[in-house]
Amino acid sequence: MHRRNLSRTGLLIVLVALVVSADYARGWAAVSFISSGLAHLANRTQPVSLESALLETESKAAPEFAAGIWINSRPLTLKNLRGHVVLVEFWTFGCYNCRNTLPTVKSWHARYRDKGLTVVGVHSPELDNERDIANVRSEVASLEIHFPVLTDNDFATWKRYGVEAWPTLFILDKSGRVRWRHVGEGAYDDAEQIIQQLLTEDEQSRDKAKPVRIETAEMKEKIIKNDEEWRRQLSPDEYYVLRQSGTEPAFTGAYWANHEKGVYYCAACGLALFSSDAKYDSGTGWPSFFAPVSETNVITETDNSLGMARTEVKCRRCGSHLGHVFDDGPRPSGLRYCMNSVSLKFEKKP
Repeated sequence: MHRRNLSRTGLLIVLVALVVSADYARGWAAVSFISSGLAHLANRTQPVSLESALLETESKAAPEFAAGIWINSRPLTLKNLRGHVVLVEFWTFGCYNCRNTLPTVKSWHARYRDKGLTVVGVHSPELDNERDIANVRSEVASLEIHFPVLTDNDFATWKRYGVEAWPTLFILDKSGRVRWRHVGEGAYDDAEQIIQQLLTEDEQSRDKAKPVRIETAEMKEKIIKNDEEWRRQLSPDEYYVLRQSGTEPAFTGAYWANHEKGVYYCAACGLALFSSDAKYDSGTGWPSFFAPVSETNVITETDNSLGMARTEVKCRRCGSHLGHVFDDGPRPSGLRYCMNSVSLKFEKKP
C-alpha cells in the first residue's frame, strides 16, 4: 500500500507499528470491507476478519466520477454504467504497489468485460511527472492497459471516494452501490469471487443490497478421517491419488479435455477448487488451470519424491493430494496447476 503524503519508509514504520499495537495477525483483511470507512475498522479493539466485515456493513451509492481526461474510452458516468459491475481502482504509474496489482486487474478486464464488468482506472498522481497527460498516455500504452483510465490530477474523484492510499479498489454492483473496498495489494481471490457473484446477482437481490459472502476453506471445518474411513469412502483409484499422492496416466482422466463451463470440487470433501474460467489446454494430458478459485482453498508443499523438487498441491480442507503446480503457465499468473482428474468432481454451471 502506498499512502499519500507519507514517505515509503515512513509508511513502513507506521504499518509495522499498527500491526504490532493492534495485533492484526490477519493481515490485509483489516482494511478489506464493504461500504465502510477506514475509521470504522481503526476504532476496533479486536482484529476484524474478512467474513465479519462483509456481513455487518451496508451498501451505499458510489460517488460520480469528477471531470478529467479519459484514456481508452469516451467519458463514462456511473449513471450510464448501471447494469454493469464496476471495478474502480485508484492508482498512479509510479507506485510499485499499483504495478504489482495491475496484472490481476488487467486479467479481470480481459476475462469479465464481455460478461458485464467495467474496469475504470482513476489515475491520481503523486509526483510531478505523473501529472503530465502525455506521460500517463505513454505509460498506459507501455503497460498494455486497455480498460478506461480517468486522469484525476486535482484529486477530485479521489476526495469523493475518501481514498487515502494507492492502490485502493472499489467494486460496485449493477445498481451503482459500493459492495467492497480494499486498500493495498492482495485479496485478489476475494475480489474475484465478489465480481463473479455480482455479475450473476439479480434485481431482487440487488434491491435488498445484501453484502456478498465469500466462501473459502477458512469458513469450513477441517475434515479429518483415519485411513480406513478414507478407504471406505473412496474408490481404489481415488484413494491411490488423493490419499497416497499417486498420479493417473496422462490423457486417461475424465477432465483433461473437458471444455464445459462449471466448477471443479475436491473429490474427497467437496470444497470448490477450480473454475472452468481458469482452465486451459496445456497439452500435458492432465486438466490444467492457471489459478484456483481461491488461494485459501489449496495448500502447497515441497515434494522430493522423484529425486527433484516439485510443488505439491493439496486440498486445504481435507489434505488430499490434487497434483502439482509449475511456473510454466499462461498469463496472468504464469502458473500451471496440473491436477489429476480423479481428484476432482465437476459440476456443470449455466
